[in-house]
Amino acid sequence: MSINVNFTLDGVGMARCSVTSENVHCEITASDLSDALGDLLLAATAALSGFHSISFGFDEEPGEYRWIIETTSAQRLKVQIREFPQLWGLRPNSEGKVLFQAEVDSLEFGRAVQAAATNVLATHGVGGYAKLWMLCPFPSEHLRVLTNSIDRAVHAA
Repeated sequence: MSINVNFTLDGVGMARCSVTSENVHCEITASDLSDALGDLLLAATAALSGFHSISFGFDEEPGEYRWIIETTSAQRLKVQIREFPQLWGLRPNSEGKVLFQAEVDSLEFGRAVQAAATNVLATHGVGGYAKLWMLCPFPSEHLRVLTNSIDRAVHAA
């Protein structure tokens, strides 16, 4: 299955993220209480680096959208997004409401996240991103590391 990730800044301190894979679609939001784009880039890099599982949250006010990414085979991932009503509630993954679930290729996931971040950078630049996402700078280094990981995965295939 293919996957598409679209991350857009939606005013000061707010972002929207849509995730689509085949006939499954999810729209979530994030506030700048977390480094949402940076965490997404780190997770995509981990997905290409042979991890077993990773989870991180898009913090909201007051809830959380938690991404749970697990390796299912050498190059396949199960990507889930679960909704929690309370921010920093530390609830187990199983208690969240499933909003999105798909099994995808790890390289496709990496490329989808890379494209989303590249689009944000092209739209706002580093300075524009800093003005809208004030608590965290644009994750340039995370994007560079992900790009290198994608290049290594492509050349290894």
